[in-house]
Amino acid sequence: MKNKALALKDEMTSLRRHFHQFPEMGYREFKTSARVRDELEKLGLSCTGIARTGLVADLKKGEGPTVLVRADMDALPVQEETDLPFASQVPGCMHACGHDVHTAVLLGVVKLLRDEEFSGTFRFFFQPSEEGNYDDPDGFSGARRACAEGLLQGVDAALGLHQLSVVPTGKIVLTPKAAFAATDLFEIVVHGKAAHGGAMPEKGIDAILVASELVQTLNTVVARNISPQQTAVISIGTIEGGDAPNIVADTVRITGNIRALDEGVHKRIHELIEQRCAGVAAAHGAKIDFTVTLDIPVTYNDERMTALAQEAARKVAGADAVIADMPSMGGEDFAFIAQRVPSAFAFLGTHKPGTEAIPMHNSKMIVDEDALPIGAAYLSQAALDILRALAQK
Repeated sequence: MKNKALALKDEMTSLRRHFHQFPEMGYREFKTSARVRDELEKLGLSCTGIARTGLVADLKKGEGPTVLVRADMDALPVQEETDLPFASQVPGCMHACGHDVHTAVLLGVVKLLRDEEFSGTFRFFFQPSEEGNYDDPDGFSGARRACAEGLLQGVDAALGLHQLSVVPTGKIVLTPKAAFAATDLFEIVVHGKAAHGGAMPEKGIDAILVASELVQTLNTVVARNISPQQTAVISIGTIEGGDAPNIVADTVRITGNIRALDEGVHKRIHELIEQRCAGVAAAHGAKIDFTVTLDIPVTYNDERMTALAQEAARKVAGADAVIADMPSMGGEDFAFIAQRVPSAFAFLGTHKPGTEAIPMHNSKMIVDEDALPIGAAYLSQAALDILRALAQK
């Protein structure tokens, strides 16, 4: 599989550079989706639209299990600063997370698997809007929206992959159990009562004072309620309120994020924040609204699927290629797929040795394109091995 993937390197690189030059954000991947459809139809596959701008294509040979292989397509609202000859031509938009890599790799996987002998179905999912819910009436990300529309009907297992620009090219990370953290964004609005801050402060309820106390107590939620053996984070990102220096503020808005590597801890943090809001509000006679604006669960890797995927990675990348214990505190909406079917999600190292390792979501992130055939070979081998293992049940 490795040599076959190497033969596709130039083709995948060309596709990746095209997607990189013309990035599109979530639920706006119109040109990306059209190019993917065109490439799939050249390979003889018919496509079905899903999740607004996503695509699904099945490759079926005979009867047998169905394995889903997924790539996300959306970019980020980042102004690129790489000086690459194929840098983004879209102002304020960049593939700073590497979804251009994922899309090109999955197109390579389609070509590789098309020529293999197997009995069953490979379902290829080109997903929109992984990065955030830019324009969805229900606040659903692309994977969640696709699951609601029947993506997983008949699917027995799933594979996902994400490039990681701080891990050396040639390495593949496959962590059993929690691979990605639960990831939430939240908003808290403190409602007080305005009054003259110098002459009659007693007539008001100071939303800034209430918010200050709340921020302090939120910083104790993990430290004093979650075991040190668990991994969790609460971070406050913004706080804004008040209109004038001599007016008691009536409203303050706070935003932040939550991370956890255990779903039980994730839910417990929600409960603790709600308790803190209620307690502080009662103490001051204020009203506090707590709203989770983005709620992504933990991405759990199935142990059997992960073991099969690890062995596939060793076949194509070498015996020492696999990093088996490196959970990420990042978030990934592949979690909605992994909740429903046994899955294995991997990181593909894309850091070229001898160069600066620049992390994802950075305007200067550069990936090593030598990783493209490694990613395609790994996903193809893992998909084949899992399909065959499922058929032997």
